[in-house]
Formats: sequence, structure tokens, C-alpha cells
Amino acid sequence: MKHIIRSTTGALAVAMIAAGCSTAPKASDVAAAESAIGNAGQAVDQAASDPHVAKYAPSELERASASLDQAKTAWSKKHDLKTTTHLAYIAQQRAATAQQLANERASEEVVRVAAVERDHAVQMAAARRPATPGTEVAQEGLAGFASGKAKLPPNSARAINDLATTLRDHPDSKVVIEGHTDNVGSPTYNQTLAMKRAEAVRAALLRYKVDPSRILVGAHGETNPVASNDTSAGRRENRRVDVTIAGAESMAGTSQMGSSQGSTATTSSGGGRKGQ
Repeated sequence: MKHIIRSTTGALAVAMIAAGCSTAPKASDVAAAESAIGNAGQAVDQAASDPHVAKYAPSELERASASLDQAKTAWSKKHDLKTTTHLAYIAQQRAATAQQLANERASEEVVRVAAVERDHAVQMAAARRPATPGTEVAQEGLAGFASGKAKLPPNSARAINDLATTLRDHPDSKVVIEGHTDNVGSPTYNQTLAMKRAEAVRAALLRYKVDPSRILVGAHGETNPVASNDTSAGRRENRRVDVTIAGAESMAGTSQMGSSQGSTATTSSGGGRKGQ
């Protein structure tokens, strides 16, 4: 070969020589290929260095690496700039997808672990309780939220006061607060609204100086109705917050408002993680 086009790194020119090319591509094509492959390589390397990717999205990372290798081959053997840049772009996008999926799956794992820990804490507290009737907290007041609203119902003051009193009288107890909605609106919207309703009860307890570490907050959205959503009365009943008190041996029992059965809630304690 009489002429060798030197790139910044020279890697592609060396590859051309190794492939036995008789005609060197244009300098602009070499620069474009180098840039595309370089950017894709950086994206793949960044994804590979992310421990979440290795754990949660290894197959996506493998696909990104495979596309990068194909881009390098397309250039070194055929000098096909169009195919090279296309494959390099795919590699870059797949690397970005691997990181995005890994982060999402890692977040889901955090939520799942938090839910398991919450359930375990409640189960352990129940196992330590003596088999005596639960202390009743007023059930009126934490159902009947206005449609689409998270503001506590007007008649909730007594329920909140009774709940705060119970927690004060049983300092070793914790409270699990779970928000619910009717089926009006999208599931995503209702999940968020349910959490806001649970947080409203939490905020009310904080005003009674309840220790935030004793409060676990979750949301079920529209997934756990206690009445039919086909009627206005049923929907009103479903727009509620359920409360469960779990304590140590000094705790008289479990107190509930509504029903706490159904799908696992996302939890938070104090300023910790919350579901979305």
C-alpha cells in the first residue's frame, strides 16, 4: 500500500493493513468510523463498569458488545462506513438500554426487599403478641376520601387521635399505614394517590409527636377494594386508608381500619424509601 491514512489512534489504519486492503478509504471516512466506534466503545465500557448492569442486565450488555464487534468488523474488513456507523449506533443504544434496565431492576429490588422487611416485621410482632383481642381504633374517619384527593376526610380527627393515643400507650408498637383508591383513573395515578393518602395519615401522626421510625407507609392503589366500584357508595368506601398496629408483648393486639389484605405495599419508615 502506497498511502496510509493516519487517524488519531491509528487503530483503524492498522486494521486496514492487516486486512490486506489495496485502497485506503478517504480520511473523512476513517475519522467518521473512528468516532462512531469510539463513542460506542465508551458507552459499552461505561455499562460494563456498572455493577448493576452485570447483576441485572447482563444479556443486554452482551448484545451491546456484539454490535460493537460487528461494527469494528464491518470497517476493518469492508470499509463499509454506513454499516459501521449503523452498528456502532446500535451498540451505543443497547449499552444505554442496559444501564437503564439495570437501574430500574435495581430499584424494583429495593422496593421488593423493603416490602419483605415490612411484612417480616409485622409477622414477628404478631408472633410475639399474646393471643388477646386487639385494641379497637375508631374505624370511622379514614374512609370516604374525596375522589382524586388526598386530604383527610373532615371526620378523621377522632380516628387520628385514637390512633395516636394507642401508639402513646404502647411505646413498643409500630403502625402500618396503607392507602387505597377506587378504580376511577389509571392504575399508575391511583397508586400515587393511594400513597399520598397514606402519607396524609402519617403527617397527622407526626403532628402528635409520634416517632417517624414507628411508622411504615404503603399503597395498594385500586387493587384491594372492600366494596364494589360499580356504585358511588362502594367507591367511597374504597377511597380509604387501612391502619394496622403491631407491637411487642406489651401490645394488646392488632388494630385495623378497613382491610389490610391484598397486594404487598411499598413501605417507608420516617424519611426512607417510598413506593411510586
